[in-house]
Amino acid sequence: MTEPPETRFADGHSGVVRAGDTVRRQTGPWTPAVHALLAYLAPRLPNVPRVLGVDGQGREVLSYLPGHVIGYGPAAPTAPQIIAMARWARQFHDAVAGFRHPGPWRFTAADGATLIGHNDIAPYNVCFDGDRLTGVFDWDLAAPSTPLLELAFMAWNCVPLWRDTGPGTAAARLSALAEGYGGSVPPGQILAAVPGRIELLLDFIPAAAAAGDRGMATLIETGEPGISRRALDDLITRIPAIADRLA
Repeated sequence: MTEPPETRFADGHSGVVRAGDTVRRQTGPWTPAVHALLAYLAPRLPNVPRVLGVDGQGREVLSYLPGHVIGYGPAAPTAPQIIAMARWARQFHDAVAGFRHPGPWRFTAADGATLIGHNDIAPYNVCFDGDRLTGVFDWDLAAPSTPLLELAFMAWNCVPLWRDTGPGTAAARLSALAEGYGGSVPPGQILAAVPGRIELLLDFIPAAAAAGDRGMATLIETGEPGISRRALDDLITRIPAIADRLA
């Protein structure tokens, strides 16, 4: 059979392409664990890619998830989109609770991990139809984590806390995130967990790049982890004002 023509994603990771109704990307040592996770989730959770095999170039083949991707930059999800992402995250955490796998995983395992988290639920990895979530993709950073750390990373990217939107706006959007998750984790607790979660990322990027992870090496070429370090330092100065609005 003739393979469909390929289109490289303009805002995707290097080497990721769309071919017809599939997405192709290079594999890594973590791929078997990720594929096992996606197979486990397939009958239990909506809006996740299906594993379709490996192509002739040794790339994984996943189902394409249609929808609009906000991406990374000044644009931010709407409050209803934040709530939709948080509701999906709660569904995911409930669905994945019974899954176990020894790995290896790509991302650093969190201390006190209670489940396998996606670890990168962000506007650049989620697609929408209006405010309705239609897909969550890029599962390569899945690894042992906790619901709180998952929500903290979502807050960093979706509020977003990596830039200053004003304490009132940040507090309101944090509250939307907590509400969407079901109210079991207070927004102030999510806020307090963000610095520690981002420190995990800042430590991971150079260590993984040094170990030969090409994706992380590409991030270093674009200025990471320095960009996120400066954003985190700025957030730490803003946390008290945001917390006051949540009190």
